[in-house]
Parts: sequence; C-alpha cells; structure tokens
Amino acid sequence: MKKKMTVVLVSVLATSAWAEVILPKVISDKMVLQRGVEAPVWGWADQGEEVTVSFAGQTKKALPNAKGKWMVKLDPLTASSENRIMTIKGSNEIKLNDILVGEVWLASGQSNMEWDFGRIDRAEREFAAQQKDNKLVRSFHVQHVTAGYPLDDTVGWWKDCEEMVGKSGISLGLGKTVSAVGFFFALELQKELGVPVAFIDANWGGQRIECFIPDEGYEAVGLNYKKGRPLNRESTVRELKNMHEALETAIKAAEKGIIGPLSLNTSLFGRADNGIYNAMIAPVAPFAIKGAIWYQGESNRGKNDYFEKLKALSVGWSKVFNVQDIPLHLVQIAPCDYSRGKNNNETKLCDTIWAAEYKGAKEIPGMTVVPIHDTNIPVNNIHPPHKLPVGKRLAARALKEQYGKDISAHGPSFAAANLNGSKVVVSFDNIDQGLSTKDGKAPSWFELSADGKKFVKADCTINGNTVEVTSAKVAAPKFVRMGWYDTAIPTLQDKNGWPVFAFPAQPVK
Repeated sequence: MKKKMTVVLVSVLATSAWAEVILPKVISDKMVLQRGVEAPVWGWADQGEEVTVSFAGQTKKALPNAKGKWMVKLDPLTASSENRIMTIKGSNEIKLNDILVGEVWLASGQSNMEWDFGRIDRAEREFAAQQKDNKLVRSFHVQHVTAGYPLDDTVGWWKDCEEMVGKSGISLGLGKTVSAVGFFFALELQKELGVPVAFIDANWGGQRIECFIPDEGYEAVGLNYKKGRPLNRESTVRELKNMHEALETAIKAAEKGIIGPLSLNTSLFGRADNGIYNAMIAPVAPFAIKGAIWYQGESNRGKNDYFEKLKALSVGWSKVFNVQDIPLHLVQIAPCDYSRGKNNNETKLCDTIWAAEYKGAKEIPGMTVVPIHDTNIPVNNIHPPHKLPVGKRLAARALKEQYGKDISAHGPSFAAANLNGSKVVVSFDNIDQGLSTKDGKAPSWFELSADGKKFVKADCTINGNTVEVTSAKVAAPKFVRMGWYDTAIPTLQDKNGWPVFAFPAQPVK
C-alpha cells in the first residue's frame, strides 16, 4: 500500500516543471465522456502556452493559470459509440484514441463495492465473462493510494470489457481488476439505455466513510476532521530526489547480488481523515459524471453520526463534480452476524447504518437506498457472493430517477400500524403489484411488544395490501417491527420481487 502511494506521488510532482502538455490519467485513451453537459478536459503546460483541444467537430482553447493548469469545457455532446480521436495540442501534440460519449458514474465504497469477479458467485462470474466483447462498457480503475492533501493526479487507467472481464482481466485479483457491482450496474444501464456507459472505480475495503468525504463536504455540514497540510514544493522535490537516489543505489547493489535495507519516506505526502478522497477521487474531479453509487457502512457500524457523514459525502461530491444534488444511490448493508453467534438479536447495524441510510433517502436530495437482504445472503459472511442483483437494483433506481424509465425500482416501506381488536394491521407505502412472500409462507420476522422493549415473535397473515400481526403472548400490543436485527432476513416482498424495507419499532395507533 505504501509503495503504491510513493509511486503515484512521484509521478504527480514530476510535472511541476513543464516541458510539454501533460494530461491527468483520467484524460486518456478509451475514456467515456458524459453526454449532455459541458465536459471538462484539463492538464498542465508552460506559462503562456496556448492549449487547443479538438473533438467531435469542436475546438476549444485555454491558457495555463499561475500553477500551470489549464482547462476547457466541451459543449454538450450527444451519445456516440463511434471510436473518435481527441487531439490536444500545445508545444507538443497528443492524440487520444477510442473516445466514446455516453453516461459516466462514480462507483465507490468499501470491500463489497470493491469485490471483484474472482470472489463472487460462479454463475455471475461466468455471466460477466460473456460480456468481454461488449465495446460500450468501460471503467476508470483507481489503485489504492492516500494523501493528506488533494492531489493533482492518481494511479489509474481506463479499461474496456476485455480488460475487465476477459480471461486476463478476471484473473488479476483484488486491487487490479474492477468492482463487480460497478460493472453489473454499468452493464444494465448500457443495455437499457443503448449508449456507452462507464464507471469510475474508486473503492477500498475496510475503510470508513470519513476517508471518502471532500473537505467541501466536511466544511458545509460543519463536521470536525483532521485535514492534512498543503505540500511544500521545494521540500517535497528535495525529499523525492533523496528517495530517487536511494532507489538507484539499492538497484545497483541488488544487480550485484547485494541486498540491503531501503528507507523511503512514505509519509511524505501527509495523512488526513479523508486521505482516500484526496488521492483517489479529488484527482479525477471535475471529470463529468451523472451521479454515484455507494456501497459502504460496515466499518461505521455502531456509530451514531453516519447520517451526517452521508450528508457531507453528498454535499461534497456535488460540489467537486459540479452536479447539483448529486444522484447518490446507496446499497443497504446486508444482514450479517457481526457478533459471531454471540448475540443474534444485535441491532447495531440496524440502529446506526440502516437507520441513517433510510433517513438519507428521505431527507438528502438525490439520495436513494436499495435493499438486498433477499439476495441469498449468508449472514455469517460480511461479503455476500451475489453482486449481479445488487448492480441491477442500483441500475433500476438510476433508470427510474435519472432516466425517467417507467419501471419498478423500489420495494414497499412501512406506512402505519393500527390496532383492530387483538390484531395489529400494518400498512405500507409504494406497493406496486401487491404483497407476497419470497418463500410462499407467512411473512417472517414480525414482532410485537407491549412496552417497546421486550418483543416476541408474532403470527402474520397478508390481507390485501396489509399484514395482520398477532401474538397470544402480547394481549395489548403497542409496538410492532419487522426484520430489525443485524441477522434478520424478512421474506415480505412486493409481487414484483422487490423486498419490503425492514422497519424498527413503530407505535400502534
């Protein structure tokens, strides 16, 4: 991990003395540009050196600013699967090949977003491999790097389907291949929209949400965080030269069979609470995107500030990518026995992460959440193997919300609970085709309580668009809940196949 950070940052700072036009990694061959917006193209050049960008019949010109950075914005483009060339010219000329125009999304989060094809269900892996000749799905894959301050560039490259899901792509393994969820999401969009679709693949297993939030998000929401110091050019260049000299000496010695220690200052570029954002996402912004998908929360389980952090993530990404109320589709974290069998009734995940995700979907503009607890979840595995239905459900939300498709894209959610004799009648919002259960039996994981503290398993019956809940052990029920355990997998669903959202204890009226 530390070696990767050193490699990327050496390449970044090497661009401080410009001899020619230089581009960031994300502006490269095989990229997909977002249609319908003013798509930025940028890089670095000498002071006073005019840079010309030509693409799709457009020609734009710009001069570098005081730091050597230039940027143009292309007029809104229409979708195109034609492999076109972009020419960027200053003192030198760069030709970027195989450029498409379509839809671009950011796919980010921790390990369940990062999980590659070698770690998922075999049938889904084989399905992905069948897409190797699809020319219209691509990704920009970002390697693991961190920094204490937003960087100018990162370690990443554009991939086509052959490189993602061809034999060599799938065999690369975690860290070198791409997100299975991100790929299945992009593939579904591409098939439904009929245009090129790409995803920016920037994720890191085991990391907390704090790592991904821009400074702008923290500051807008008013959250405290550890911010790194800006890099000092002179001292950084000096230290890099020392490291370069040490590497050269070590290489020469190794060539003679002399193996000795090597000391590299891997903390040179600092640390911050949002180090992943600084090194993996900031360098990509403001590449034009439509929105983002987010699969993270396991590492924040038990913390009560996840909603505020989601708000900061949304506001921050909206600002740095210049997308108002950025579409941000969340995956509800899957049920899992985090207590390893010691407490199957634990509600840490529910009370902190699920509750925050639900609240975010109601209160944060552009945010939605998709449940996945019905996708054959093994509760003893934090990494559910089925990623295809996750990608498809995220795509369904995007197709409905961002592309206006008339499709089913969410399950029913709790509306009200009313007492009818000895029964509690639970009603739901957003019912599409009616209620049923995944296994054809009575709904599971419903519970009743007289005091809101001690709950007992209840008997349930579907009656039209309601569920009638009773228990001989609770004569006067005042609270009801469904599936509100970290390990619960309730079976209630809409007949269209979307599961009903779990809900915590609700007072009975």
